Amino acid sequence: MIQTRKFRVEGIVQGVGFRPFVHRIANKYSLNGWVRNDSSGVLTEVQGAEHSVTSFEIALSSSAPKLAVVNQVIALPCETEPIIYEHFEIISSEDQQDTKTIVPPDSYVCDDCLSEMLDSSNRRFEYPFINCTNCGPRYSLIKKMPYDRKSTTMRSFAMCKACRIEYEDIRDRRYHAQPNACADCGPRVWLANVDGDVLDCEDTLASSRSLLKSGRILAVKSLGGFHLVVNANDKSAVARLRQRKKRDNKPFALMVESTTRAADLVFLNERESDLMESVQRPIVLSRRRTNSLPSNIAPNNPSLGIMLPSAPVHHLLLKDPELSVLVMTSGNLSGYPIAYENDRALEQLAGICDYFLFNDRDIHTRVDDSLVRVSETMCGDSLLTFIRRSRGYAPYPVQVNNELRPIIAIGAELKTTIAMAKGKDVYLSQHLGDLKNDESYAAHAECSERMCDLLDIKPEYYGADMHPQFRSALNIERNQSKPLIRVQHHHAHMASCMAENHLDDKTVIGVIYDGTGYGLDQTIWGGEILVGNYQHFERVASLTSMQLLGGDKAVKEPIRVAIDLLYSAFGESAKELDLPALNALSEEEKRVFFKMAERGVNSTPTTSMGRLFDGVSALLNICGKIEYEAQAAIELEGLLNRDLALANSFDYSLLDQGGFVQINTIPMIRQIVALLHNPQPDIQLLARRFHSTIAHATVEVCSRLKTEKMISDVVLSGGVFMNEYLMCNTYTLLKEAGFNVYVQQQVPPNDGGIALGQLMVANQQIERSECDE
Repeated sequence: MIQTRKFRVEGIVQGVGFRPFVHRIANKYSLNGWVRNDSSGVLTEVQGAEHSVTSFEIALSSSAPKLAVVNQVIALPCETEPIIYEHFEIISSEDQQDTKTIVPPDSYVCDDCLSEMLDSSNRRFEYPFINCTNCGPRYSLIKKMPYDRKSTTMRSFAMCKACRIEYEDIRDRRYHAQPNACADCGPRVWLANVDGDVLDCEDTLASSRSLLKSGRILAVKSLGGFHLVVNANDKSAVARLRQRKKRDNKPFALMVESTTRAADLVFLNERESDLMESVQRPIVLSRRRTNSLPSNIAPNNPSLGIMLPSAPVHHLLLKDPELSVLVMTSGNLSGYPIAYENDRALEQLAGICDYFLFNDRDIHTRVDDSLVRVSETMCGDSLLTFIRRSRGYAPYPVQVNNELRPIIAIGAELKTTIAMAKGKDVYLSQHLGDLKNDESYAAHAECSERMCDLLDIKPEYYGADMHPQFRSALNIERNQSKPLIRVQHHHAHMASCMAENHLDDKTVIGVIYDGTGYGLDQTIWGGEILVGNYQHFERVASLTSMQLLGGDKAVKEPIRVAIDLLYSAFGESAKELDLPALNALSEEEKRVFFKMAERGVNSTPTTSMGRLFDGVSALLNICGKIEYEAQAAIELEGLLNRDLALANSFDYSLLDQGGFVQINTIPMIRQIVALLHNPQPDIQLLARRFHSTIAHATVEVCSRLKTEKMISDVVLSGGVFMNEYLMCNTYTLLKEAGFNVYVQQQVPPNDGGIALGQLMVANQQIERSECDE
């Protein structure tokens, strides 16, 4: 019996070779009909034997191309009088008002393209923009959907005859590969000095390699923006990059050609290798081996962040055996977003690099590298943590259970991302960085506008942090007539973890540990345990309050936090303590800091867990002043060398303040100081015991709440849970205590994931207000 059936395929199905795939399986099952892109995904109608149509429907999702992500295949009604089709064809895309298809992220260089690029007999030999339907740039060059060449930055390059033949041949791997090009018709690369003058090079890539081997710093235009690149084996070049970029200690990311080479540098497990080799090509943070790499690659850090090439130009730079490891760090000024336009890169990076490797393929959307870590817990679970979710993953959505209002959540001020709701999808932007200057703020606004255009989202509401001075929220209040829903910072963290774990109908315990969040009482929170859901929350426990001496200065100078901790534990006698951390201060500094602690002058109270970690790091004389965010806490954890073994806790107490529990760490501080007076204190053991204490104290509070409130579901979120030791051990101890424990594995637990939570809370508040009307 002959059937005619129509199907819509939703997901990442444009720009990934889906229509040629549909054509192939239609031919395989002897079906006639058509397939096309539209603004909702891929639409196809087939006609043929009933069993063949059934097999075709199954294959749409089970045998999809490597870059495709099929969310669902929907059967649609056909015309009442079906046409009799004579063959199967791919027809032109159809523009629609309501875009539902998912924008494909940028992808790696597939093996077929890599083989061609390294083949001296191939017409694309060493062509740095080689791509096909199975690989290459997508999100960074797409201007609007549906995904066609005219809607990308490749529009300005007319294909030559040979490329056009490939593009139009259904049997070819480059059929409808929108960035398709070659050296005769496509983008080109050139070297320039810091004045922008073009260098006369017979072979641009060979000259670039020679410059790197001679110790030069190159600014290289990659998929989503510029990288600053040096030979990682050249200690002097690395030091010069640090000095020019004003980045003394923060680790640099590395790039190598293969996981085999990566395994020479770090210990790789199977999941880490798979991530490194995935089409997303993230930076993978793995435990370092003892090797010959210069120590200034990642000072005081037991891990190295390594990625494989994500663009053809990277493979070509790594082609020389003397350049087997490259430093590949974001091309930006400190505190600014990554540069992605040639003129702007020349303006910003000329003081850092020696030469530029430019190209003329415009980037429409800047996209930084993604950074991930795999953690193997003591209970046997493998957990993926996004430290930064960007290239390869953005703007892929988090799918939730219920239809959402058209909301944009604008995130926080640090590690900012934007979240946008459409149906049951929450689209997350790429990492946008910290909104500390006009350019970063402009990048945030630009991203919001472009995502709205690309996804055809017309926001009716905005969600934002409740901090009264965040510029992004104030701008919306001034310039938008749409309602703005303010969401408490830690509630948003909790809701973010709930959303990706589909805990919509649950009331949970939220353990939210971070650095700074504006509290309901107008103080700075950060070591919070909440009970609640999307609609409301109750703050049931926190750290005992400490003072940030000098306010924000204490964030940059953790020794100020250490002094307040000492004063809280010892009072006036703290001034007489003989500790290396105090002895490093001048007498005047000690006098001023202790006077501030005594009087609470020019100081800000906080319950921040992040600041407690900073203070203990300074107290142990590990890091008293920081150059990059969380450096003190990172170096404190670094002493543990990614060994998750627990140690005996220090003393602590739980103070019940009328039903509100405070985790009192003063007994711990007293014990640490006593042990520091030993002739040769074991600083590593003290660090391990401190981490263990926080994990055990957290579980004790949660166990009380489980008994009192009959809640067994716990979510862990907030930037402090970037700490692998704390996250894994808290997770394991809670599971052993009978809890259902949820962590974030789709978005970062730091402020990079907070927009998702803002959106979910805002949506619930809107629904509730509509019900009350």
